[in-house]
Amino acid sequence: MTDIIDIRRLFFSKIRSIQALPVTKGGINMNGLFLQGGGAKGAFEAGAVYAMHEKKLKFDIIAGTSIGAVNGYFIYTNNIEKMKEIYTETDFQNEIRDIEITDTISNDFMIEKLKELKGKNNHVKSFYINYVNVKDGKLKEIRIDVSKLTKEKALTCIKYSSLLPYVRPDGIKSMPFAKVAESFNSKDISDKFHEKVKEGKYDNFNIDGGILNNNFMEPFIQNHVKKLYLLVLHNNFEIPQYLLDNYERNNIILIQRKGLFKPNDSLNFDKKFLCELFKEGYDAAIDKCISN
Repeated sequence: MTDIIDIRRLFFSKIRSIQALPVTKGGINMNGLFLQGGGAKGAFEAGAVYAMHEKKLKFDIIAGTSIGAVNGYFIYTNNIEKMKEIYTETDFQNEIRDIEITDTISNDFMIEKLKELKGKNNHVKSFYINYVNVKDGKLKEIRIDVSKLTKEKALTCIKYSSLLPYVRPDGIKSMPFAKVAESFNSKDISDKFHEKVKEGKYDNFNIDGGILNNNFMEPFIQNHVKKLYLLVLHNNFEIPQYLLDNYERNNIILIQRKGLFKPNDSLNFDKKFLCELFKEGYDAAIDKCISN
């Protein structure tokens, strides 16, 4: 679950995977939904998704990374009410405070909830996610349409997509989640992570897709989606130029928080905070639905 890395860094853009994605057959009136990564901030996305669900908005193509991949799975399986319940009623802090963090920040608590979901949203034609494979000190983005996979394989890919790396202080074997969350700083973690990758520390890991591409929107262009709904969690987000080159601005609906997120909000699973974010996301999406 990530917002830790600026994907425009040239060093990593040179080694990003450029494999072509399969294209969904569809009409020119398809809607696309993008769900950005950002850990606990995904509660904002969940609220926005719930609002659009109430407004009967349907999406043909979904693309998500990190927590966006997790949230996308609720839509893909048609479990929007369950998504709301998890974000607004679950006492995450009690569930995860004692989880020991080593080289990655465990996301098992959320993946286990996804395993319980049943159903299929028949309107969704494709659901794309990305994750990062580390090999020989290099990062490679893997992109995949999980709608073409078995449930088990799809959830494995979503687990990879939302598995945030964490660099422990020297000499420390593990740290409790609560302690990590207190001092979490995305920029600091990013710099330390890059160093460890070059040293080969993370070779053979499959980890958070947002590390290389937290603006995973290429599938919409490839599938000729007409209208885009972008749920973003980064402060000061700017629509990528490649989208502006391919879409009229009035066909890009940007939904984002009015206020700024704090550096450690990605790991802030306080119940009150999540409920507030859910409500903010709901209100922001309602405003956009009314104005568009």
